[in-house]
Order: sequence, then C-alpha cells, then structure tokens
Amino acid sequence: MLLELEQLSKSFKSGPGRVQAVDGVSLTVDATEFVAIQGPSGCGKSTLLLMAGGLLSPDSGQVLVEGTNPYRLSSDQRARFRSQHLGFVFQQFHLVPYLNVLDNVLTPALASNRSQARERARALIEQFGLEQRLHHTPAQLSTGEKQRVALARALFHQPKILLADEPTGNLDSENSTIVLNALSQFAADGGCVLMVSHDDQAVQSAQRVLGIRDGRLVTPQESESLVNS
Repeated sequence: MLLELEQLSKSFKSGPGRVQAVDGVSLTVDATEFVAIQGPSGCGKSTLLLMAGGLLSPDSGQVLVEGTNPYRLSSDQRARFRSQHLGFVFQQFHLVPYLNVLDNVLTPALASNRSQARERARALIEQFGLEQRLHHTPAQLSTGEKQRVALARALFHQPKILLADEPTGNLDSENSTIVLNALSQFAADGGCVLMVSHDDQAVQSAQRVLGIRDGRLVTPQESESLVNS
C-alpha cells in the first residue's frame, strides 16, 4: 500500500477552546488509484492532506508512506523523505519569482546530476506544452501555465504519491483538463493521487470520491450528494 492514514485526528486552538479539524480519519490509497475528497470550506480537507504529506503532525493516529511513518523521522530526514516519495500540487503555485520555467522545475534537483536533471526537466516542460516558455519567469506566464510548471516540478523526482490541494481552483476549463489528464496519467502509470477539491470536473475525474464533513469521512452515498449539490 502506497499511502495509509490510520485514525488521524487534528485540532487547533480557537479562542478559549479547540476546533476539531480532522476526527479519526482512516484511508488507504494504492498504486494506480486516483482518489478525490470533496467537502465544504473548513471541513478538514486541506488539514488532512497536509498530514498525509508529512507537513503537519497529527495529534493522534499515524501516516504510512510506502510503509514508513514520516513523523518518526527527524526534521531533516523527513524533508528528504518527502522530496523522494511525495509530489505536491497546490492552488497557490509557490513558484520562485526570480527563476525561469526551467530553473523552477529544477529546484528539487540541487543534489542531482545537473546534466541528467536538465534533460528530465526539459522533457517535463515539453510534456506540458511549455517549451516556448522555457526562459520566462512566473510573472510572464498565465495562471494555467504557472500550474503546469508547478505540476512539472512536482513530478520531477518521479514520486510514487501525488498530493493535490485544489489543483484546478484558479484554472479555466482548458487548463483544468490538462492538469486532470496529467493526474490521471500519473495514476495509470503506477502512482497514486490523493486530491482535495471543490471542482466538480476535478472530482468526476477521480476513480473514487469521498466526502468529508466536520473532519470525518462520510459514506459514498453522502459524498455523491456533495458532488450533486
């Protein structure tokens, strides 16, 4: 199993009390699976994704990424582990503003063979139709192009697991289709995708759709009502 979430819970301080963001969530995602989680704002989707990616420690429960619990590693070990096993795509692209497209895709490659790294980066850039934007900075790109660069960067190290937080949230239908096709192809090639999204088109591209309300996963029937509401 590539990704296992076991009874994850997380709460945050809010005024005199605490808000339960995620409450006892268990989920498994294996190779070739594309799983989407949908729910209203504030329901715990993004918190769950951050915990799955080793970016936010749970209060209880455990995360297993290819059998390893990243939270049992030191901070430095965990960062290296994330870069080797996980790819991240966010609604906000987190591109380095002073680097061009090629160098943004190359940012995970600091310790890699530079020649091989540039060859792989160029192949990904071409895959996403950005070869004419190779030397453009993010300020010179459209919103859709920025997301494609971010996706190319996420795939650079050939991770087995891709975590996507509202990846089509800022995109038009054409660019949304490009991104969703890439996520589907990633899963078909043997990876797994866990995506959270409000986007009906994005959710319908997944093989399995789950709902989340008040920090808890809901039944498939309830998640279907979320999609159709």
